[in-house]
Amino acid sequence: MAGERILLVDSSAGVQDMSRAVLEEHGYKVVTASNGVAALNHPDLARFNAVVIDSELDGVDGLEATAQIRTEAETYAIPVLLLIPEDQLEQRSSQSLRGANGYVAKPFTPAQLLVKVQELIEEQRLRNLSRQYLEDSADRHMQSLAEQKIQQAVEKKIQIIVERAIQSIVSIIDQRARREVDARVTALTAEKEQELVRLTVQEVARSMVERMAERKVTEAMESILVEQTEKTVKRAADTMLPPMIRDRIKESLENTLPREVQSKVDKATGDKMAEIVEAMVSVLQAEAKKTVPLVAKEKLPEIAERQVTAACEQRIPQLVTAEARGAVGNELNLRIKPLIENEARKIQNKATLWVAIMGFVVLLSILFNIYAGINQGGGN
Repeated sequence: MAGERILLVDSSAGVQDMSRAVLEEHGYKVVTASNGVAALNHPDLARFNAVVIDSELDGVDGLEATAQIRTEAETYAIPVLLLIPEDQLEQRSSQSLRGANGYVAKPFTPAQLLVKVQELIEEQRLRNLSRQYLEDSADRHMQSLAEQKIQQAVEKKIQIIVERAIQSIVSIIDQRARREVDARVTALTAEKEQELVRLTVQEVARSMVERMAERKVTEAMESILVEQTEKTVKRAADTMLPPMIRDRIKESLENTLPREVQSKVDKATGDKMAEIVEAMVSVLQAEAKKTVPLVAKEKLPEIAERQVTAACEQRIPQLVTAEARGAVGNELNLRIKPLIENEARKIQNKATLWVAIMGFVVLLSILFNIYAGINQGGGN
């Protein structure tokens, strides 16, 4: 490759001319200098492609100039070729070249200098090419790393966005689910409250009906028991012992029984007392069994229905009438009939007992009257 700029530094004008001639002949651009100071102070030093410098210069020699070139930031990469006198090769071979890339022994032929310069330029070109490759590789690597980092950043950003979107969706779904659950719970709570109200109404109605029905039935049964017992006892007494019979018995006992049979009558009366009482009780029981169930069957359903209907219309609130009507009907059918039958049995038992008691009282009254009449007749 031709066109490279070369700085040639040597104190000999002949060396300068010969070197310039051979190098320019092969396409190089040569600039000359006579000492190290002039070379280091050249304004275009950083733009030269190579420096060829004599190691034996006055003032600043070639080695010092090479070391300074290598330590400057703008010139450290410029290749340097030293021109070393032949008699100093043995001494220089054991010493450092102060950073120079190579050397040529003086005196040298133009061909030797050309070969060395070409090698130096090619080596520099290869180094630059290698550096370029390294820089390109580094750029590609950095670009790949940057792309990876960007990709990772993008993926992380996308992941964050997706996570936030998922969180937002989950939050929305959770809110909707909570609203739905709240609505369901509210609906179920309302249904349970309505069902509880219905059950409470039914229970209150059932309890009120039971209490009122029991009270009314008890009152009705007691009233009927007293009334029917009195009527039954009176009817039985009137039927069994009419006034005519009582008068005739009294008259017969007072007028016809002689005094001499008084003892027999007393004895007979004592013997027959038990039989008479038993007969009276039997008659009264039979009459009660016929009369009381008939009255209970005829009167109790009507009275119970009338009393229960009146109690329901007066006591049960209008708010629960519609809800309790069906329950009341069922409860009446289930509970009133057994109560009526139970109370009827109680009334029958009480009527029988009262009939027996009243019959016994009547019998005692008759016997007492008979006895009194007998005593009165005996006294006369």
